[in-house]
Amino acid sequence: MTLTAAFFDVDETLIKMKSMFHFYHFWCQSREIMGEYQLFDSNFCSARENGMAREELNRMYYRQFSGVDIDELYQTGETWFKTFLTSDEAYISPTVEAYQRHKQRGDLTVFISGSMLPLLKPLGKQLNVDAILCTRLLLDEQGKLTGEIGDPQTIGEGKKRAMQTFSQKMHIDLTKSFAYGDDISDIPMLAATGHPICAGDYAILANYARQNKWKILGEGIHINGEIS
Repeated sequence: MTLTAAFFDVDETLIKMKSMFHFYHFWCQSREIMGEYQLFDSNFCSARENGMAREELNRMYYRQFSGVDIDELYQTGETWFKTFLTSDEAYISPTVEAYQRHKQRGDLTVFISGSMLPLLKPLGKQLNVDAILCTRLLLDEQGKLTGEIGDPQTIGEGKKRAMQTFSQKMHIDLTKSFAYGDDISDIPMLAATGHPICAGDYAILANYARQNKWKILGEGIHINGEIS
């Protein structure tokens, strides 16, 4: 028996913020090390402007947590969530409504994000998600982060590979499944499903969606007999 699933990017698809950077600001502010945040922000922006690959930028971010105890990261992630993500105003309503319709019709719901589990786990509990595919943090023998991450990275092509591997394991029929994303980096993941849906207002992705006859959230998408 095969299943159908609805895969959701998270940042700026389900929630209005970029969770990784918002959290890192909170992390540094709560530890009174804003100098570290400012240095990272400067270096990150410079690397991006100089054309560093998105995958390397992602690794650059996670190296900021080298030596941090994983339990501390989960605890701070929970505090961050309760501080910023319990209000409806933090969510993108059309996508959350689509998510709830998928839940009601029995689709497997899956977060798929380049963010990390300490941030996504409380959100998943809030929305009762079935599975979370995200960046895998590598730990040393003492349970501290090495600063490195596992493969595949759940961004770009890696996001598609993670989705395909998960789907094979869970017997999900991707040709009958849905995927929601807001950025051009989501195109490989979106294209791997039978129902790719552009969420958000990113003009480049919206134009790509129209050219390829993909659905755009809010423009007559049929889910469970309803029009969103």
